[in-house]
Amino acid sequence: MSYTRIKTINGKSYKYLVAGKRVDGVVQQKVVKYLGPVNPIYKIGKKRAKTNASVFIRPLTDREKVALQTEAKSSNAFTKDRAKIILLSSQRLFAKQIAEKINCKERKIRNAIKDFNKKGINALQRGKAKGATPKFDSVKKKMILMHFSQKPSKFSYHFTTWTLPRFRKHLINYKVVESISIETLRQILMKAGAKLERSKRWQYSPDKEFHKKNLQ
Repeated sequence: MSYTRIKTINGKSYKYLVAGKRVDGVVQQKVVKYLGPVNPIYKIGKKRAKTNASVFIRPLTDREKVALQTEAKSSNAFTKDRAKIILLSSQRLFAKQIAEKINCKERKIRNAIKDFNKKGINALQRGKAKGATPKFDSVKKKMILMHFSQKPSKFSYHFTTWTLPRFRKHLINYKVVESISIETLRQILMKAGAKLERSKRWQYSPDKEFHKKNLQ
């Protein structure tokens, strides 16, 4: 024969399943199983509350329903998938159920639902990608300008002024940059206010009166 016994430990009550057996006229009791506290306290952990596994779409307006049904047939894969996710969520399906239906990850489902709750129909359009990291940071640009400020003769070149093709080749040869386009180089110099000097061209003539005529 078995029955439940309540035992108090440190002011808290706990339940145990106890079995009794008569041996030689004496009943011997043995704890068979621990059944837990008499008054259990259930706590929702921070992790469970944060994940919000049961996220659902907000109530849809009639206009939104029509738009979603149209976009669910879109040729754009991103828009079509999001429209389907929103429509399925409006049927109170869990993220896991929707993920199984359209064969994708649950995270994608939750992101789509949260975006729609925040942005509405605009959430069906993919956001603009973040701009690419500039190839030449401020330090690299300062090095480029520092080289440009020097005369070509300092680097043992036979020419006296820089041109964009010459300066580009110089930067690559001196390992200042691995590669750079002429247009990018032009933009860096222009934004810094640097200007290319024009090479001086000398004209000569066998005419003995050349210098006098040139001064007129």
